Amino acid sequence: MNNLEQLLQKPISELSSAELEQVMTHKREQERQKEAKERADYEDEKEVFINDLAGAFREQAEKLKAIKSMAIGKGMELNRRIYEINGKEMKEGQKTFTIKNKKDNVKVVIDTQERFEFTEEAQVHISAIKDIFKEKFEQRNKGFYSLLDSILMRNSNGDYDAKLLTKARLQVRKIGDEALITEFDKLQDCMRVVGSSTYLRVYERDENKKWRDISLNFSSI
Repeated sequence: MNNLEQLLQKPISELSSAELEQVMTHKREQERQKEAKERADYEDEKEVFINDLAGAFREQAEKLKAIKSMAIGKGMELNRRIYEINGKEMKEGQKTFTIKNKKDNVKVVIDTQERFEFTEEAQVHISAIKDIFKEKFEQRNKGFYSLLDSILMRNSNGDYDAKLLTKARLQVRKIGDEALITEFDKLQDCMRVVGSSTYLRVYERDENKKWRDISLNFSSI
């Protein structure tokens, strides 16, 4: 039995100051090693968990990409064939179509939407629209202006949103303000089509015969 083991077996009251310090140093080292081991075990387990989960997500993402590609291709083929069977030509630029099963309890919707971007000039017209709204409505009806300013024309970041503004363009014409209409028209001219995205959605009827989206969104599972 070495000296440290002997000290550890002695009652604390019988230890000298030097011996007590030696014992306390040993205890602190034991605690440090224990904490280091627990931390290392935690880090190892965390790495395995994160890497395994990421791998599982990547695998499922690839499967979903393959399903989407197959489904859109096959769906478009079926849509084209039903026109051929009926001796009709598909409308050029058809963006959305739906196909259903015989029981009418499952349907597939394929929707192609254009993707837009706005030139840097758009901000100039957004600022002008903001100023016109303020001048036209703030003093006349502050409650209405606050609603318009804080909700109707702003995106999730709290900024005036070019897409939301362009959607309101037709309604703005009913206001009859030529300066406002001009700025909305100029904002519309700043919009550029930069591509398209095709969306695939599958629905089934619920117990109330209403269509319910079969969502692949992880948060809805």
